[in-house]
Amino acid sequence: MNPTRWRQITDLFHAALEREGEARAAFLRDATAGDPELLAEVQSLIASHERSGAFLDAPAWEAAAHLILDDERALTGKTLGAYRIAEEIGRGGMGVVYAAHDERLGRDVALKALPPEFTRDARRRERLTREARAAAALSHPSIATIYSLEDIDGELYIVSELVRGRTLREELHGGPLAREQLVPTLVQIASGLAAAHEQGIVHRDLKPENVIRRADGQVKILDFGLAHIDTAPDLPAFKRLTEAGVAMGTPGYMAPEQFGGRSIDARCDVFAFGVLAWELATGEHPFGADAAALLTRMTELLEGRSAGISRHLAPPALDRIVRRCLRARPAERYASGREMLEDVRALERASGWTSARAFDDTDRLWWWRFHQVSIASLNAAMPIATWFVRPLVRPFGSWLFFAALAAATVSVTLRLNLWFTSRVQADLLPEQRGRLYPSILLSDALLSAVLIALAVLMAGNHDEVAALLLTVAIVILASLALIEPTTTRAAGLLPPRQR
Repeated sequence: MNPTRWRQITDLFHAALEREGEARAAFLRDATAGDPELLAEVQSLIASHERSGAFLDAPAWEAAAHLILDDERALTGKTLGAYRIAEEIGRGGMGVVYAAHDERLGRDVALKALPPEFTRDARRRERLTREARAAAALSHPSIATIYSLEDIDGELYIVSELVRGRTLREELHGGPLAREQLVPTLVQIASGLAAAHEQGIVHRDLKPENVIRRADGQVKILDFGLAHIDTAPDLPAFKRLTEAGVAMGTPGYMAPEQFGGRSIDARCDVFAFGVLAWELATGEHPFGADAAALLTRMTELLEGRSAGISRHLAPPALDRIVRRCLRARPAERYASGREMLEDVRALERASGWTSARAFDDTDRLWWWRFHQVSIASLNAAMPIATWFVRPLVRPFGSWLFFAALAAATVSVTLRLNLWFTSRVQADLLPEQRGRLYPSILLSDALLSAVLIALAVLMAGNHDEVAALLLTVAIVILASLALIEPTTTRAAGLLPPRQR
C-alpha cells in the first residue's frame, strides 16, 4: 500500500468516526462510490477501532477473522505423540500454547498448536518448517530455544523451551521499569536481537507480550522467526497489512516498511526495539494510546516522516538511541541489533547500571564476586603448598602434587571466567554459571580430597602442616556447601526451582 492510498483511507476513517449509524453508512457510500475496495478498507479500520483497546497490542493476523482459531479442542491432560499436555498457558492468532512434558526426553516444554489454515497448505507448511529450522539454530540466553517442529496426526506443533515468568506487558501494568532495571533489560533484549541478526534471522513481531522475565531476572524473547506468514490476498489491506510473503507484526510496533510490501531486514526489529524501549522507560506507547493516534503516526511514517515525539527520555543518551531506532527511513536506523547493542552497552557503562542489577537491585552481586576471587586465590596457592610438602609424603607426594595442580588450575580458571563474565557480559552470567558450576564443584572437591590426604599422611610427624592443610580443605568444602549457594542466591543466579 502506498502512502497516498493510506492517507486516503485514514482521512475517510477519521471523517467516518465523526458520524453515527445511517449517516456514517451514507457518507461512506458517497465517499467511496465506485471503489468497493476502498470501502472495505475503511470499514475494516472502523470495525477494529470499535473493538479497540487491543488495536495497538494485537498482531496483524489477529485482525483477520479467518485467522483466529475457533475454540481449540481441549487437550489438557491428554497426550499428543510424545507430549503429555499439562495446561493451556496462552492463546493468540498464531495458535494455542500449552505447557507439556516430553515423555521421550523427560523435560517440560511449551507446545504451540498452529492453526489448521497454516498447516494444511503445502506451501505454508514448507515455509513454517523452514522458519522453525532457522530459529532452532539460535542459541542465546535471551532467546527462548525452539526444539522442533512436530507433525502429529497431520497437524503442526512447535516445541520450544518452557519459560515461566512475567511478560514485560504484565510488568508495565505496574508502570515503567525502575531506572536500575531499565538499561540492563534493554541490554539483554538487544543482545538476543544481535545474535539472531548475525544468523540472518529477524523476529518481525517484537513487543512486550513476546518478552518474558524469569524469576532469576533473565529476559527471554519468545516466538523468534515464526511471524513470517502469508495471508489471503483477497482480504482488505488493513487485515493483510502486508502483501503475501512479507513479514507480519503488531501495528503499534511495526516499522513503516512492514506495511507496504517492501523488503524486511533486521532494521524492522530495531524499530520495534525503539518502541519497546520507550514503553519500558515511560509506561506509555510513543505513538499514542488509541487507534486514531496510531493511524496518524502510521501515515507520517509511511510518508517517510519520522513521527514527532515531544517528550524526551533521560538520560539523553537513551533518548538518542531510541529516536534513532524510530526513524522512518531504515537507512537512518541502526543497521542491526549488534550496532544497536554497542550503544546500549555504552550507555550501561556510562550510567553505571550493570546488567547484574536485572537480577537484584542492590550490590549483593559484589559479595558473589568477592567470594569467587577469594576462593580462586586460596586454590591458586595450594599447588605451591603441595610442592613444598611433597618430599614429606613420599612416594605419594608427586602424584598428590600433580592432582592438586590440575584441580586448582581448573577451579581458578573457571571461577575467574565467571568473574570476568559478571563484569563485562552479566546478561550471560546465569547460563554461563549453570554450564561451569559442575566442573567447579568437581575440581574443588578433588582439591579438598588431595589436601585431606596430605594431612592424613603427615599426621604424627608434621602436625602443624597437617593441621593447616586440613583447615584449608575444610574451608573449601564449607565454601561449596554454605557460602557459594548463599552468595549465588543473593545475586539472583540460581534457577527458580533452587531458590
